Amino acid sequence: MSASAAALQTLDRHRVYIFLSRPGLILGAMLLIILLGAINYDNALGYLLAFLLGGLVMVAMLHTYHNLAGLGFRGARARPVFAGERAEFECLVDNPTARPRLRLFLKYWPRGRARAARRYLARFETEFDLEPGVSTYVAVAVDADRRGWLELGRVVLHSHYPLGILRAWAYFESDARCLVYPAPRGSLPLPLADTPAQGAQLSQQPGADDFAGLRRYAPGDAVRAIAWKTLAKEQELMVKRFHGQHAAQVSLSWAATARLGDLEARLSQLAAWALEAHRRGASFALDLPGASVPQGEGPRHLEACLRMLALYEPRA
Repeated sequence: MSASAAALQTLDRHRVYIFLSRPGLILGAMLLIILLGAINYDNALGYLLAFLLGGLVMVAMLHTYHNLAGLGFRGARARPVFAGERAEFECLVDNPTARPRLRLFLKYWPRGRARAARRYLARFETEFDLEPGVSTYVAVAVDADRRGWLELGRVVLHSHYPLGILRAWAYFESDARCLVYPAPRGSLPLPLADTPAQGAQLSQQPGADDFAGLRRYAPGDAVRAIAWKTLAKEQELMVKRFHGQHAAQVSLSWAATARLGDLEARLSQLAAWALEAHRRGASFALDLPGASVPQGEGPRHLEACLRMLALYEPRA
């Protein structure tokens, strides 16, 4: 999980902006009409209504401002995702005061986006409340379109509380970033090395028959290794593993994807192979021009291979 190490950012009166919302603009237009009518007809009740509603707006402005003032931002973190998915940045928002903060909204808000793009981003804002003296992680969704590092950058915190006629907002800057793996796509078969078709090689050493646990079934596993009793109980196809049983050897080489041609298509195919090999419980190596990962297995090995694919840049 990638996390930012930014210093605490606290909202003071210089960082909180406030303005009329769309309902507030309508209310303001109505107040102006009421006031003009009261002036034209010298109507005391019209004056009373206009100034009463105007005072309500001023009180609401104070409460809307205080709903944001004093809040803090302590950075963000994100787990790796695949290209085409939506990254979830967990932003740590802090309320050190003794006052609850209600109906807050947080969303990704980069600079230089067109109005249509910003309307799209507004669909993924997260609503939350903050109790006094509480810090909480708030998820911010960002589309991960391309592999590599995805930076969070700027987020906006805003609120219409309590009446909805005013909107207060503030910006936070974050150096958090999310690692985006290549999209696992491709139709080429997994390039197995010289091992049995069942996906595992049995050792003849003593202890090869000692039961070592279960794993999920993968196409090509031996029928005799299926745990039928587990299937009857859990309705999931599992395969028995034994001590002395060696995983299949898989070589994920750049040359094996030569027919695909396009760089991103080749990286996507290698990512799909790595996931399939990991699902089968196989031992696999990754070989790219100028970079490689030796034979290995397990979640950490898979993560190392996907990370290399995400950050790979071909030499000129």
